[in-house]
Amino acid sequence: MRFTDHGSGLPKIGLMLPYEGDCSAEGLLQVASAAESSGLDSVWVGDHIAFPVEMNSINPTMSTGKYPYPLDNPRLEAFTALAFIAGATSTIRLGVNACVVPYRNPLLLGKVVSTLDHLSKGRVVFGATLGWCSEEFEALGVKFGTRRQRLDEGIEILRLLWEEEEPSYEGETSSFKAVHMRPKPQQSPIPIFFGGHSRPALRRAAAIGDGWLSIRLRPEELREYVDFLEEEREQSPLAGQPFTVSTNFPARVGPNDGLADLSDHDRSTSALKKLGKAGADQVIVVVPSHDPDELTEAVNHLGLIQDGHQN
Repeated sequence: MRFTDHGSGLPKIGLMLPYEGDCSAEGLLQVASAAESSGLDSVWVGDHIAFPVEMNSINPTMSTGKYPYPLDNPRLEAFTALAFIAGATSTIRLGVNACVVPYRNPLLLGKVVSTLDHLSKGRVVFGATLGWCSEEFEALGVKFGTRRQRLDEGIEILRLLWEEEEPSYEGETSSFKAVHMRPKPQQSPIPIFFGGHSRPALRRAAAIGDGWLSIRLRPEELREYVDFLEEEREQSPLAGQPFTVSTNFPARVGPNDGLADLSDHDRSTSALKKLGKAGADQVIVVVPSHDPDELTEAVNHLGLIQDGHQN
């Protein structure tokens, strides 16, 4: 049984914002406002705090094992950027893909996300991941080898903080006596999506998550992962509850090397439909550009693709 049967429909369309590289505050707002005006479902930012000057960590999201962008790129802090966007928009959902939960204090993280959801009137989508850059953990004073336990306990703590009136917790990596944490999020619950392509990551998403964040998958590859998630979900305590499968869609406007051309509406629509048929409920379009005008043009094409299919 599929999570969602899209038939011939398009998945929901989101956009990765230019949170990394040379993009001004005005440019960031321009792109986010265009995405909302065009009827897109969501905007997203990634999450890194401090990359080392010399990195030896293996990036599991890339076949080369290397981070694909310059390590000294400017990178906006995820939740500050989303709060900035929240004040200039009113309906579009605000996603982080994905927050490295283990190197953050879970109470502070819970407060930040709860505040963002409260002020944005319930628009947060919280993506969570283990993290892979050991040097970043070291710089932040967190043991890299504890990250799995810290992720599992961190998610438990976040849900307690967001849902219970006087939460307390006793665990191996975190513990605290009963606290007051208000205001609560406007959503109940805030959706938590998990990243990662490993079997343990998929099992975690299926067992305790509201969705899964995947990257760089062809439709036939995505289908295999979705089949595994469906089997795992059926055996979990959350069987029968909604679950969102998300993937990304690298694209640009105009002919290019290897990426989808959003100005070719027929081919782009076909590609998005194939991902939907393979099990994607949501597609996050990634345009590898920091130019707000190019991103705005991409957004306009996505709006036309979406409108053309609905009509």
